[in-house]
Amino acid sequence: MPSVAQQPVSLSTLALNIIGNSRQLDLFTAAADWLIEALRVRAVIIYPLNAATNYLSSPVAVGVQPTIMPERIRLGSTIFGDVARTGMPQFVENLHLDPRFPVSIAGMRSAYVVPLVHSDVEARSLLGALAVFSERDHGLAEPIRRMVDQAATLIAATYSLTHRMGEATEIIERFERFQRMANRLSNHLEFGTLLKEIVDAAVEMLDVDVGILLNVDVEERVLYPVAWSGLEADAVQLIRVRLKEDIQGLVAWARQPARSPNIVTDQRSTLASYAALAGMMSELVAPILYQEQLVGILTVQTKLNRHFTDEEMNLLMALASHAAIAMRNARLFDDLQTKQRQLEKAVADLVITQGQAENAWLAAMEANKLKTEFINNMSHELRTPLNAVINFTRIVTEGHAGAVTDQQKQFLGYVHDSGQYLLGLINDILDLAKIEAGKMELRREMTPLEPILRGVMSTAIGLTREKNLKLHLTLDPDLPPLHIDGQRIRQVLLNLLSNAAKFTAQGSITVSATRRAQDIAITVQDTGIGIKPDDLDKIFEEFRQVDGSLARTETGTGLGMPISRRFVELHGGRMWVDSTYGEGTTVHFTLPLRQPISEPVSVE
Repeated sequence: MPSVAQQPVSLSTLALNIIGNSRQLDLFTAAADWLIEALRVRAVIIYPLNAATNYLSSPVAVGVQPTIMPERIRLGSTIFGDVARTGMPQFVENLHLDPRFPVSIAGMRSAYVVPLVHSDVEARSLLGALAVFSERDHGLAEPIRRMVDQAATLIAATYSLTHRMGEATEIIERFERFQRMANRLSNHLEFGTLLKEIVDAAVEMLDVDVGILLNVDVEERVLYPVAWSGLEADAVQLIRVRLKEDIQGLVAWARQPARSPNIVTDQRSTLASYAALAGMMSELVAPILYQEQLVGILTVQTKLNRHFTDEEMNLLMALASHAAIAMRNARLFDDLQTKQRQLEKAVADLVITQGQAENAWLAAMEANKLKTEFINNMSHELRTPLNAVINFTRIVTEGHAGAVTDQQKQFLGYVHDSGQYLLGLINDILDLAKIEAGKMELRREMTPLEPILRGVMSTAIGLTREKNLKLHLTLDPDLPPLHIDGQRIRQVLLNLLSNAAKFTAQGSITVSATRRAQDIAITVQDTGIGIKPDDLDKIFEEFRQVDGSLARTETGTGLGMPISRRFVELHGGRMWVDSTYGEGTTVHFTLPLRQPISEPVSVE
């Protein structure tokens, strides 16, 4: 094989080859062709990142074709997911000796896998992972790997540039489409045609499978479809949603938008949900409001699991605003026609005076002006009134508002404790919502781990005193400071210790921290009731508590473990559980010794 130095390898040639390809598939294919020709590698595979699902999917394979190649790979899974998640390239000298490789290509012996990451002034964005293959064990020498690194950087930068150009074009087209809709609202457009256009725009702009606009019958308190896309008319006519039932009815009742990445498991969806029965998986719903009055709802659905972003929610809300105006205009037009008929009858019968006719016309014109008004969305603050309840309860309990009896103090204590519990639940839900929306910000700084561990062990004494449980702390002597959010890691440890104390009737709880090559491993081990093997996966589900003899007597929200795992994963670590039913449970999690190059956008 000719060396790289002997070949006319030019990264500018790569840029010229791929800069004209605006589509991701064409761009990656052109880049792979160049790598094969310039570096004399035998095969190239590129796994792009699907930002909607947070999976590596729809791989591009050029050169010798693989016999085995999965369609999608979870971040952190296999060598592709590991490289994409950590941002660190990996060289495999012998593919047959590495079980992490999910791809099989006949005759290939070695591979080099690199992340496709683009960095700019504002942030770093993960685009996918790229692998080059050779038929020899040591066929990918260091000069070739350096060229692959440089090519990957150029590919990511070029794709980011073309993607942004495409986004700019899409924004302009979206604005022009909204402008056309707004202009058509000023005309006497046929009501059903405009609503259908709005639904079609929602399906196209959000790239979904189904879109439905439902009107509201205030007296019957039911929603029924008036425009749709992606469903047969016979199926649509069967749709009836009552207020407060299913996610659409809840959105109509609360007048707030909502999203569900999984309709089947969403507690807000009923078993008879038409969306679930139609094979839909994810849903985004927006209320249609006019002057704070509910007019209907606009919903879009997908067949695949999808986490809708805040930008997509704002887009659907904007379309819902257009729908509100259109539906309001239709009613105004009906009112205007009614007044016109009344005026004609008055003139014909010579009963209505000229002044009455003018008043009727002015009233109709005034009503017609209302069609250009848009809705202002109101959001409800939950924590402010709850904090007031807690604070005033404390003030009364301490006697600042007058003397209180022991029984009153006891009852006020119940109110205070319940308020604190509810506030904690609200905070957990808001934390979870921030994480899922990608809005959770960690306040990282170099923090020693030992004081945090000793502090939470001191707090745990109060949790275990009544059961007389023994507490043990085992630390490596050379634990280094970590670049972490100390408050969040303390929250994780307190959640784990609280669970251990809650489900351990006798015995001990042991916390240990061990330094390893790339990270620090922390475990919380108890001698409690343990977890059945079939229930291990359930402990990381939101609002889910695993049943057990002690679990039935303990209360909780089911959010502690899911939030703890997500905080750990936001730090670049991972969390898992080992348990023997009837003997005890051990929760493990890791924290990297150095900050990952690219933090995960969302958490599995």
